[in-house]
Amino acid sequence: MSATSFTLADLPNPHDMTDPANIAFLQQKKDDEGAAPKKTTSKKRKSEEGASGSTAKKAKKAAAGGDAEPKDLFSITLPGDENAEVEILDSCDELRRKINALLRTGTITKAAFLRDISRAAYTDAPNIQSKQLTDFLSKKGATAGSTSRVCYASYVYFEKKRVAEGKAKSKHRKDMEDRWEGKGGLPQQRERGYWVGPGDKVVQDSLGSVRTIPGGRF
Repeated sequence: MSATSFTLADLPNPHDMTDPANIAFLQQKKDDEGAAPKKTTSKKRKSEEGASGSTAKKAKKAAAGGDAEPKDLFSITLPGDENAEVEILDSCDELRRKINALLRTGTITKAAFLRDISRAAYTDAPNIQSKQLTDFLSKKGATAGSTSRVCYASYVYFEKKRVAEGKAKSKHRKDMEDRWEGKGGLPQQRERGYWVGPGDKVVQDSLGSVRTIPGGRF
């Protein structure tokens, strides 16, 4: 006899339904049915197991730092940010390389890039023109274009992006720190001429330093 069904023959007195023994029997059956555990369907069990497994995986990722969201680069502050005087520790050629690499991905337009670098570098977010970007990208040399807003704003943008993504500094960046950190960063001055002797050459290295080679010897 199951816990949820019975026949008249199971009653203590099947001939008199009002017998107190029958009433007690029926009450006991009702109590037994209320205490019976509910069956878990296969579908529900799989769903619960899947949810448990998913939670366990998320916990494992969180413990390993795998679910950490990258920071918002626009919320990051660099030394000198408040006065737009962040030291530039990338050469102009390096910045051109980074800009071209980013634009080639197709994930951002030139217009959007200009808006983002302005927002990253300046509190008043001035409008940087497309021509300014074109002019900067057309130059060549470690300090060529260093007076452009594109140079300063793009450096601040890429540096905040690096910090936000938790990436390490490149060798070039470390070399620039050794050369220019604490000295105002990359020289931001207009290109000028140099007084040299006959046959002497003025050369600039990849970090922006200028020196004279006597007699043109390299």
